[in-house]
Amino acid sequence: MDNLIKYSLELLGINSVQSAATPTAPFGIGTAKALEYVLTLAKNLGFKTVNHDNYIGYAECGEGEEFAILGHLDTVPIGEGWTRNPLGELTDDKIYGRGALDDKLPMLCCLLACGELLKVKKPKKKIKIIFGLNEESGWQCIEHFNKVDKLPKTGFSPDADFPVINCEKGIVNYKISLPLIDGFTITSGERPNIVPNNCNAVLNGITYNATGVSAHAANPYNGDNAIIKMLNLLSEKNSEISYIYSRLSDYYGSGLGIDVNDEASGRLTQNVGMAFCDDKLNFVLDIRYPVSFDENFILSKLKEAFPAAEIIRTHYHLPLYVEKDNPLVTTLLDVYNECTGSKCKPISIGGGTYSRALPLGVAFGPVFPDSGLDIHCPDEHIPLNLLYSAYDIYKKAIDKLCF
Repeated sequence: MDNLIKYSLELLGINSVQSAATPTAPFGIGTAKALEYVLTLAKNLGFKTVNHDNYIGYAECGEGEEFAILGHLDTVPIGEGWTRNPLGELTDDKIYGRGALDDKLPMLCCLLACGELLKVKKPKKKIKIIFGLNEESGWQCIEHFNKVDKLPKTGFSPDADFPVINCEKGIVNYKISLPLIDGFTITSGERPNIVPNNCNAVLNGITYNATGVSAHAANPYNGDNAIIKMLNLLSEKNSEISYIYSRLSDYYGSGLGIDVNDEASGRLTQNVGMAFCDDKLNFVLDIRYPVSFDENFILSKLKEAFPAAEIIRTHYHLPLYVEKDNPLVTTLLDVYNECTGSKCKPISIGGGTYSRALPLGVAFGPVFPDSGLDIHCPDEHIPLNLLYSAYDIYKKAIDKLCF
Protein backbone atom coordinates (compact mmCIF):
# COMPACT_ATOMS: atom_id res chain seq x y z
CA MET A 1 0.00 0.00 0.00
CA ASP A 2 3.05 2.28 0.31
CA ASN A 3 2.87 3.22 -3.37
CA LEU A 4 -0.91 3.46 -3.63
CA ILE A 5 -0.95 7.25 -3.98
CA LYS A 6 1.90 7.25 -6.51
CA TYR A 7 0.27 4.61 -8.71
CA SER A 8 -3.14 6.25 -8.33
CA LEU A 9 -1.92 9.59 -9.65
CA GLU A 10 0.01 7.95 -12.49
CA LEU A 11 -3.03 5.95 -13.62
CA LEU A 12 -5.38 8.93 -13.32
CA GLY A 13 -2.89 10.90 -15.43
CA ILE A 14 -3.74 8.71 -18.42
CA ASN A 15 -6.82 10.09 -20.17
CA SER A 16 -8.78 6.91 -20.93
CA VAL A 17 -12.01 8.35 -22.25
CA GLN A 18 -12.92 6.27 -25.30
CA SER A 19 -11.68 7.93 -28.48
CA ALA A 20 -11.22 7.14 -32.16
CA ALA A 21 -10.12 3.59 -32.87
CA THR A 22 -6.68 2.86 -34.28
CA PRO A 23 -5.42 -0.38 -35.84
CA THR A 24 -4.01 -1.45 -32.45
CA ALA A 25 -6.38 0.32 -30.05
CA PRO A 26 -10.08 -0.37 -30.71
CA PHE A 27 -11.22 2.11 -28.04
CA GLY A 28 -8.53 4.73 -28.59
CA ILE A 29 -4.91 5.20 -27.62
CA GLY A 30 -5.69 6.39 -24.10
CA THR A 31 -7.49 3.20 -23.08
CA ALA A 32 -4.63 1.09 -24.47
CA LYS A 33 -2.10 3.14 -22.50
CA ALA A 34 -4.07 2.62 -19.30
CA LEU A 35 -4.13 -1.13 -19.87
CA GLU A 36 -0.41 -1.18 -20.63
CA TYR A 37 0.24 0.69 -17.38
CA VAL A 38 -1.66 -1.72 -15.12
CA LEU A 39 -0.37 -4.87 -16.84
CA THR A 40 3.23 -3.65 -16.52
CA LEU A 41 2.60 -2.93 -12.85
CA ALA A 42 1.02 -6.38 -12.43
CA LYS A 43 4.07 -8.09 -13.98
CA ASN A 44 6.31 -6.29 -11.53
CA LEU A 45 4.11 -7.56 -8.69
CA GLY A 46 4.54 -11.17 -9.83
CA PHE A 47 1.38 -11.73 -11.87
CA LYS A 48 1.12 -13.37 -15.25
CA THR A 49 -0.54 -10.97 -17.69
CA VAL A 50 -2.62 -11.30 -20.83
CA ASN A 51 -3.64 -8.52 -23.23
CA HIS A 52 -6.47 -9.47 -25.56
CA ASP A 53 -5.82 -7.09 -28.46
CA ASN A 54 -6.25 -3.93 -26.33
CA TYR A 55 -9.92 -4.77 -25.92
CA ILE A 56 -9.40 -6.16 -22.42
CA GLY A 57 -6.63 -7.70 -20.36
CA TYR A 58 -5.98 -9.38 -17.05
CA ALA A 59 -3.46 -10.18 -14.34
CA GLU A 60 -3.47 -13.78 -13.14
CA CYS A 61 -2.07 -15.75 -10.22
CA GLY A 62 -2.67 -19.14 -8.64
CA GLU A 63 -4.18 -22.38 -9.90
CA GLY A 64 -7.48 -24.20 -9.61
CA GLU A 65 -11.03 -22.84 -9.58
CA GLU A 66 -11.14 -19.43 -11.23
CA PHE A 67 -12.27 -16.28 -9.45
CA ALA A 68 -12.72 -12.93 -11.19
CA ILE A 69 -12.20 -9.40 -9.98
CA LEU A 70 -13.71 -7.58 -12.90
CA GLY A 71 -13.57 -3.83 -13.49
CA HIS A 72 -12.63 -1.22 -16.07
CA LEU A 73 -10.09 1.46 -16.93
CA ASP A 74 -12.13 3.54 -19.40
CA THR A 75 -14.00 6.54 -18.03
CA VAL A 76 -16.88 8.76 -18.98
CA PRO A 77 -15.87 12.06 -20.61
CA ILE A 78 -14.20 14.55 -18.27
CA GLY A 79 -16.92 17.15 -18.87
CA GLU A 80 -17.13 20.69 -17.54
CA GLY A 81 -17.14 22.25 -14.09
CA TRP A 82 -13.93 20.87 -12.59
CA THR A 83 -12.08 22.91 -9.98
CA ARG A 84 -9.29 20.30 -9.63
CA ASN A 85 -7.15 18.51 -12.20
CA PRO A 86 -9.32 15.81 -13.82
CA LEU A 87 -6.16 13.90 -14.68
CA GLY A 88 -5.08 13.49 -11.09
CA GLU A 89 -4.45 15.79 -8.15
CA LEU A 90 -3.76 15.22 -4.46
CA THR A 91 -5.21 18.08 -2.41
CA ASP A 92 -6.47 18.25 1.20
CA ASP A 93 -5.98 14.49 1.64
CA LYS A 94 -8.21 13.74 -1.34
CA ILE A 95 -7.30 12.26 -4.72
CA TYR A 96 -9.16 13.96 -7.57
CA GLY A 97 -9.49 12.70 -11.11
CA ARG A 98 -11.82 11.11 -13.62
CA GLY A 99 -11.79 7.45 -12.60
CA ALA A 100 -10.91 8.02 -8.94
CA LEU A 101 -14.10 6.14 -8.03
CA ASP A 102 -15.18 4.73 -11.39
CA ASP A 103 -13.20 2.53 -11.71
CA LYS A 104 -9.43 3.01 -11.86
CA LEU A 105 -8.53 3.33 -8.20
CA PRO A 106 -10.79 0.51 -6.94
CA MET A 107 -9.20 -1.84 -9.49
CA LEU A 108 -5.76 -0.59 -8.50
CA CYS A 109 -6.57 -1.32 -4.85
CA CYS A 110 -7.56 -4.89 -5.71
CA LEU A 111 -4.41 -5.45 -7.77
CA LEU A 112 -2.08 -4.09 -5.09
CA ALA A 113 -3.91 -5.89 -2.28
CA CYS A 114 -3.71 -9.20 -4.10
CA GLY A 115 -0.04 -8.54 -4.87
CA GLU A 116 0.64 -7.94 -1.18
CA LEU A 117 -1.04 -11.23 -0.28
CA LEU A 118 1.08 -13.05 -2.88
CA LYS A 119 4.21 -12.07 -0.99
CA VAL A 120 3.21 -14.18 2.01
CA LYS A 121 0.62 -16.70 0.79
CA LYS A 122 -0.19 -19.05 -2.05
CA PRO A 123 -3.71 -18.61 -3.48
CA LYS A 124 -6.07 -21.59 -3.40
CA LYS A 125 -7.81 -20.37 -6.56
CA LYS A 126 -6.78 -18.97 -9.92
CA ILE A 127 -7.42 -15.25 -9.52
CA LYS A 128 -8.01 -13.19 -12.63
CA ILE A 129 -8.05 -9.43 -12.17
CA ILE A 130 -9.68 -8.33 -15.41
CA PHE A 131 -9.42 -4.80 -16.81
CA GLY A 132 -12.05 -3.85 -19.39
CA LEU A 133 -11.74 -0.85 -21.68
CA ASN A 134 -15.29 -0.29 -22.93
CA GLU A 135 -17.53 -0.51 -19.88
CA GLU A 136 -18.88 3.01 -20.16
CA SER A 137 -19.72 2.75 -23.86
CA GLY A 138 -21.07 -0.66 -24.72
CA TRP A 139 -19.20 -3.65 -23.22
CA GLN A 140 -17.58 -4.65 -26.50
CA CYS A 141 -14.54 -5.56 -24.42
CA ILE A 142 -16.56 -8.26 -22.65
CA GLU A 143 -17.92 -9.50 -25.97
CA HIS A 144 -14.35 -9.80 -27.28
CA PHE A 145 -13.21 -11.61 -24.14
CA ASN A 146 -15.98 -14.18 -24.57
CA LYS A 147 -14.84 -14.79 -28.14
CA VAL A 148 -11.17 -15.37 -27.37
CA ASP A 149 -11.21 -16.57 -23.75
CA LYS A 150 -13.62 -17.64 -21.03
CA LEU A 151 -14.72 -15.59 -18.04
CA PRO A 152 -14.62 -17.22 -14.60
CA LYS A 153 -17.95 -18.36 -13.23
CA THR A 154 -17.69 -16.39 -10.00
CA GLY A 155 -16.34 -13.07 -8.85
CA PHE A 156 -17.03 -9.49 -7.87
CA SER A 157 -16.80 -6.08 -9.46
CA PRO A 158 -15.40 -3.20 -7.37
CA ASP A 159 -17.41 -0.65 -9.32
CA ALA A 160 -20.38 0.49 -7.25
CA ASP A 161 -21.18 0.72 -3.54
CA PHE A 162 -20.45 -0.95 -0.23
CA PRO A 163 -21.54 -3.02 1.64
CA VAL A 164 -22.37 -5.52 -1.16
CA ILE A 165 -24.84 -5.35 -4.03
CA ASN A 166 -26.86 -8.46 -4.75
CA CYS A 167 -29.40 -6.76 -7.02
CA GLU A 168 -28.90 -4.49 -10.03
CA LYS A 169 -31.81 -3.11 -12.03
CA GLY A 170 -32.15 -3.80 -15.71
CA ILE A 171 -30.71 -1.12 -17.98
CA VAL A 172 -32.07 -0.04 -21.35
CA ASN A 173 -31.26 3.00 -23.50
CA TYR A 174 -33.59 4.24 -26.24
CA LYS A 175 -33.14 6.86 -28.90
CA ILE A 176 -36.50 8.52 -29.51
CA SER A 177 -36.54 10.29 -32.89
CA LEU A 178 -39.41 12.70 -33.40
CA PRO A 179 -40.33 14.95 -36.32
CA LEU A 180 -38.51 18.27 -36.18
CA ILE A 181 -40.36 21.18 -34.59
CA ASP A 182 -40.35 24.31 -36.77
CA GLY A 183 -37.81 26.85 -35.56
CA PHE A 184 -36.51 24.60 -32.75
CA THR A 185 -33.11 22.96 -32.25
CA ILE A 186 -31.56 21.57 -29.06
CA THR A 187 -28.12 20.25 -28.13
CA SER A 188 -27.10 18.60 -24.85
CA GLY A 189 -25.37 15.61 -23.34
CA GLU A 190 -22.35 13.43 -24.02
CA ARG A 191 -23.53 10.03 -22.79
CA PRO A 192 -26.96 8.63 -21.87
CA ASN A 193 -25.62 7.50 -18.49
CA ILE A 194 -24.80 11.03 -17.30
CA VAL A 195 -27.32 13.64 -16.15
CA PRO A 196 -26.42 16.57 -18.48
CA ASN A 197 -25.35 19.82 -16.83
CA ASN A 198 -25.65 22.11 -19.86
CA CYS A 199 -28.18 22.52 -22.67
CA ASN A 200 -28.38 24.94 -25.60
CA ALA A 201 -31.45 25.53 -27.73
CA VAL A 202 -32.80 27.87 -30.38
CA LEU A 203 -36.51 28.62 -30.73
CA ASN A 204 -37.77 31.01 -33.39
CA GLY A 205 -34.37 32.65 -33.73
CA ILE A 206 -33.79 33.19 -30.01
CA THR A 207 -30.93 31.33 -28.29
CA TYR A 208 -31.44 29.83 -24.84
CA ASN A 209 -29.11 28.15 -22.35
CA ALA A 210 -29.87 26.05 -19.29
CA THR A 211 -27.39 24.79 -16.72
CA GLY A 212 -27.87 21.93 -14.32
CA VAL A 213 -25.88 19.52 -12.15
CA SER A 214 -24.28 16.30 -13.40
CA ALA A 215 -24.94 12.95 -11.74
CA HIS A 216 -24.89 9.28 -12.64
CA ALA A 217 -27.97 8.21 -14.58
CA ALA A 218 -28.64 5.51 -12.00
CA ASN A 219 -29.35 8.29 -9.49
CA PRO A 220 -30.89 11.11 -11.55
CA TYR A 221 -32.41 12.65 -8.41
CA ASN A 222 -28.86 13.57 -7.33
CA GLY A 223 -28.53 15.86 -10.35
CA ASP A 224 -30.42 18.64 -12.08
CA ASN A 225 -31.09 17.74 -15.71
CA ALA A 226 -30.34 20.66 -18.04
CA ILE A 227 -32.42 19.14 -20.87
CA ILE A 228 -35.48 18.97 -18.65
CA LYS A 229 -34.88 22.52 -17.45
CA MET A 230 -34.72 23.67 -21.07
CA LEU A 231 -37.91 21.87 -22.04
CA ASN A 232 -39.62 23.40 -19.04
CA LEU A 233 -38.36 26.86 -19.97
CA LEU A 234 -39.68 26.56 -23.51
CA SER A 235 -42.87 24.63 -22.81
CA GLU A 236 -44.90 27.82 -22.36
CA LYS A 237 -43.76 29.03 -25.79
CA ASN A 238 -44.55 25.91 -27.84
CA SER A 239 -47.23 23.25 -27.37
CA GLU A 240 -45.16 20.46 -28.97
CA ILE A 241 -42.28 21.14 -26.60
CA SER A 242 -44.77 21.27 -23.74
CA TYR A 243 -45.99 17.78 -24.65
CA ILE A 244 -42.45 16.39 -24.71
CA TYR A 245 -41.71 18.01 -21.35
CA SER A 246 -44.83 16.48 -19.81
CA ARG A 247 -43.71 13.02 -20.90
CA LEU A 248 -40.03 13.23 -19.93
CA SER A 249 -39.88 15.55 -16.94
CA ASP A 250 -40.24 13.00 -14.13
CA TYR A 251 -37.12 10.94 -13.44
CA TYR A 252 -39.36 8.17 -12.07
CA GLY A 253 -41.10 7.90 -15.44
CA SER A 254 -44.64 8.87 -14.45
CA GLY A 255 -45.07 10.92 -17.63
CA LEU A 256 -44.44 7.77 -19.65
CA GLY A 257 -46.54 5.51 -17.46
CA ILE A 258 -43.51 3.52 -16.28
CA ASP A 259 -43.33 4.63 -12.64
CA VAL A 260 -43.05 1.09 -11.27
CA ASN A 261 -41.18 -0.57 -8.43
CA ASP A 262 -40.67 -3.86 -6.65
CA GLU A 263 -39.48 -4.95 -3.23
CA ALA A 264 -36.16 -6.37 -4.42
CA SER A 265 -34.87 -3.41 -6.39
CA GLY A 266 -36.99 -0.32 -5.70
CA ARG A 267 -38.28 2.24 -8.22
CA LEU A 268 -37.59 2.61 -11.90
CA THR A 269 -35.53 5.69 -12.84
CA GLN A 270 -35.25 7.55 -16.11
CA ASN A 271 -32.57 9.94 -17.35
CA VAL A 272 -32.82 12.06 -20.49
CA GLY A 273 -29.11 11.95 -21.19
CA MET A 274 -28.83 13.43 -24.67
CA ALA A 275 -30.77 15.73 -26.99
CA PHE A 276 -29.80 16.70 -30.54
CA CYS A 277 -31.19 17.45 -33.98
CA ASP A 278 -30.31 15.99 -37.38
CA ASP A 279 -33.18 15.25 -39.72
CA LYS A 280 -35.12 14.38 -36.55
CA LEU A 281 -35.50 15.71 -33.02
CA ASN A 282 -33.72 13.11 -30.90
CA PHE A 283 -33.74 12.30 -27.20
CA VAL A 284 -31.72 9.44 -25.70
CA LEU A 285 -33.11 7.92 -22.50
CA ASP A 286 -31.29 5.80 -19.93
CA ILE A 287 -33.85 3.73 -18.00
CA ARG A 288 -33.07 1.56 -14.98
CA TYR A 289 -35.97 -0.82 -14.29
CA PRO A 290 -36.83 -3.19 -11.41
CA VAL A 291 -35.86 -6.85 -11.72
CA SER A 292 -39.47 -8.10 -11.87
CA PHE A 293 -40.27 -6.03 -14.99
CA ASP A 294 -38.98 -6.34 -18.53
CA GLU A 295 -38.04 -4.20 -21.49
CA ASN A 296 -41.16 -5.01 -23.50
CA PHE A 297 -43.32 -3.25 -20.92
CA ILE A 298 -41.18 -0.11 -21.16
CA LEU A 299 -41.06 -0.10 -24.95
CA SER A 300 -44.84 -0.44 -25.22
CA LYS A 301 -45.30 2.59 -22.97
CA LEU A 302 -42.80 4.66 -24.98
CA LYS A 303 -44.70 3.86 -28.16
CA GLU A 304 -47.96 4.94 -26.52
CA ALA A 305 -46.41 8.22 -25.39
CA PHE A 306 -44.71 8.99 -28.73
CA PRO A 307 -46.73 7.29 -31.49
CA ALA A 308 -45.06 9.36 -34.23
CA ALA A 309 -41.52 8.53 -33.11
CA GLU A 310 -38.97 6.08 -34.34
CA ILE A 311 -37.72 4.31 -31.20
CA ILE A 312 -34.45 2.39 -31.30
CA ARG A 313 -32.88 0.45 -28.46
CA THR A 314 -29.21 1.46 -28.30
CA HIS A 315 -28.00 -0.33 -25.15
CA TYR A 316 -29.35 -3.10 -22.95
CA HIS A 317 -28.42 -5.18 -19.89
CA LEU A 318 -30.63 -7.70 -18.14
CA PRO A 319 -31.14 -7.27 -14.39
CA LEU A 320 -28.95 -9.10 -11.88
CA TYR A 321 -30.16 -10.80 -8.72
CA VAL A 322 -28.23 -13.07 -6.34
CA GLU A 323 -29.92 -14.47 -3.25
CA LYS A 324 -28.89 -12.78 -0.02
CA ASP A 325 -27.81 -16.07 1.55
CA ASN A 326 -25.46 -16.99 -1.28
CA PRO A 327 -21.95 -17.64 0.16
CA LEU A 328 -20.40 -15.00 -2.12
CA VAL A 329 -22.79 -12.38 -0.75
CA THR A 330 -22.47 -13.44 2.88
CA THR A 331 -18.67 -13.61 2.78
CA LEU A 332 -18.28 -10.14 1.29
CA LEU A 333 -20.89 -8.72 3.65
CA ASP A 334 -19.15 -10.26 6.65
CA VAL A 335 -15.82 -8.77 5.57
CA TYR A 336 -17.32 -5.32 5.17
CA ASN A 337 -19.12 -5.43 8.51
CA GLU A 338 -16.03 -6.74 10.31
CA CYS A 339 -13.81 -4.04 8.85
CA THR A 340 -16.23 -1.18 9.54
CA GLY A 341 -17.98 -2.35 12.69
CA SER A 342 -21.29 -2.14 10.84
CA LYS A 343 -24.37 -4.33 10.68
CA CYS A 344 -25.27 -3.64 7.06
CA LYS A 345 -27.38 -5.76 4.76
CA PRO A 346 -27.06 -6.31 0.99
CA ILE A 347 -28.40 -3.51 -1.19
CA SER A 348 -29.90 -2.92 -4.62
CA ILE A 349 -28.70 -0.29 -7.10
CA GLY A 350 -29.71 1.18 -10.41
CA GLY A 351 -26.14 1.12 -11.67
CA GLY A 352 -24.87 -1.61 -13.94
CA THR A 353 -21.55 -3.34 -13.28
CA TYR A 354 -19.49 -6.02 -14.92
CA SER A 355 -20.76 -8.47 -12.31
CA ARG A 356 -23.62 -9.09 -14.76
CA ALA A 357 -21.09 -10.60 -17.16
CA LEU A 358 -20.42 -13.46 -14.72
CA PRO A 359 -22.74 -16.41 -14.09
CA LEU A 360 -22.43 -15.57 -10.38
CA GLY A 361 -21.24 -12.09 -9.60
CA VAL A 362 -21.94 -9.15 -7.31
CA ALA A 363 -20.70 -5.59 -7.00
CA PHE A 364 -18.58 -4.66 -3.98
CA GLY A 365 -17.60 -1.04 -3.24
CA PRO A 366 -15.85 1.36 -3.51
CA VAL A 367 -18.39 4.04 -2.44
CA PHE A 368 -19.15 3.92 1.28
CA PRO A 369 -22.67 4.53 2.61
CA ASP A 370 -23.42 8.18 3.30
CA SER A 371 -20.01 9.28 2.03
CA GLY A 372 -21.57 11.84 -0.31
CA LEU A 373 -19.28 10.69 -3.12
CA ASP A 374 -20.68 10.70 -6.66
CA ILE A 375 -19.25 9.26 -9.84
CA HIS A 376 -19.68 10.79 -13.30
CA CYS A 377 -19.54 14.26 -11.74
CA PRO A 378 -17.07 17.16 -11.85
CA ASP A 379 -14.35 16.88 -9.21
CA GLU A 380 -14.76 13.11 -8.89
CA HIS A 381 -12.54 12.16 -5.94
CA ILE A 382 -11.94 9.88 -2.99
CA PRO A 383 -10.58 10.94 0.41
CA LEU A 384 -7.38 9.12 1.34
CA ASN A 385 -8.90 7.62 4.49
CA LEU A 386 -11.67 6.01 2.44
CA LEU A 387 -9.20 4.84 -0.21
CA TYR A 388 -7.14 3.14 2.49
CA SER A 389 -10.27 1.63 4.03
CA ALA A 390 -11.36 0.26 0.66
CA TYR A 391 -7.89 -1.22 0.17
CA ASP A 392 -8.07 -3.01 3.53
CA ILE A 393 -11.56 -4.34 2.79
CA TYR A 394 -10.54 -5.63 -0.65
CA LYS A 395 -7.43 -7.26 0.78
CA LYS A 396 -9.42 -9.08 3.45
CA ALA A 397 -12.11 -10.13 0.98
CA ILE A 398 -9.60 -11.51 -1.53
CA ASP A 399 -7.83 -13.32 1.31
CA LYS A 400 -11.05 -14.97 2.55
CA LEU A 401 -12.35 -15.90 -0.88
CA CYS A 402 -9.17 -16.99 -2.63
CA PHE A 403 -6.28 -17.68 -0.21
